[in-house]
Amino acid sequence: MSTSSVRRILILCVDRDADLTEKAGIKGPVIGREACVEAGVKLLSVDPEEADANAIFGAIREYDRALQQYKGAEVQVATITGDSRSENYADAEVERQLTEITSKFKADLAILVSDGADDERVLPLLHSFFPRVFVRRIIVQQSRELEETYFLLRRYLKKLLESPGTRAYIFGVPGAVILITSVLSVFNLQRYMWTALGGFLGILLMERGFSLKKRFSGLPEVFGKRSGRISFWLGLVGIGYTFFREYMLISKSVVELNPSKLFGTVIVDSSSLITLFMIMMVTGGIIEAHYTGKRQELLL
Repeated sequence: MSTSSVRRILILCVDRDADLTEKAGIKGPVIGREACVEAGVKLLSVDPEEADANAIFGAIREYDRALQQYKGAEVQVATITGDSRSENYADAEVERQLTEITSKFKADLAILVSDGADDERVLPLLHSFFPRVFVRRIIVQQSRELEETYFLLRRYLKKLLESPGTRAYIFGVPGAVILITSVLSVFNLQRYMWTALGGFLGILLMERGFSLKKRFSGLPEVFGKRSGRISFWLGLVGIGYTFFREYMLISKSVVELNPSKLFGTVIVDSSSLITLFMIMMVTGGIIEAHYTGKRQELLL
């Protein structure tokens, strides 16, 4: 690009996450060489390892170079700050400050001095304000590839955690495992821990493999909506308790009784409970259907 075609040049340092504001108490835009030097020194005095301070001084160096390279052109340097609350707030604040700067200094060329991939995300915004945009990168303490990898992983993890299904497996499964272990410990049943965990993980894998949730999601509605659904789940829990109770009986009596007697004992012991809980599963639905029918008759 010919230097004679450029009349006004703006050297920009973008502190998108507003470290300058948060740490040094300086809010952008900071316009002019002296003001930027003062801001950079103040930020370094608070945090000597802050990469944004190096970017500010990198912008000042680029400003001095531009004065030598672009003879006859007006050159200005500025530091703009974003917002630490979120990316949307940051972009809105950057846009506001760019509008303020361009109202005072309309540049033909903007040179962005960047200290990393995060600040360069404002490039589409800069292109909407300036006909031409160059980028000068200041690499401080870490390589560019490492930082880009960090932002890529952070974005990927953020998307994972925003997904309800993924979040359920990341937090829900470990939480269920901890709960099962704790409950078994309370009742002094640690010897059944691996059995319980194996059963839980087996059910979980079957649900994912066979889409059991989708297949049986409408089953409780068959038994009713309110009291019918409550009685259905109570009965189901009761049947589960019965199976667990019989399992405990088998584990204690397997040595004392032969298989035929053991089988008969289990059938006799569990049949009444299973029958009771099955009746409980449908009772609520029957009662609900009865009263729903009466209401419809009254309405008619």
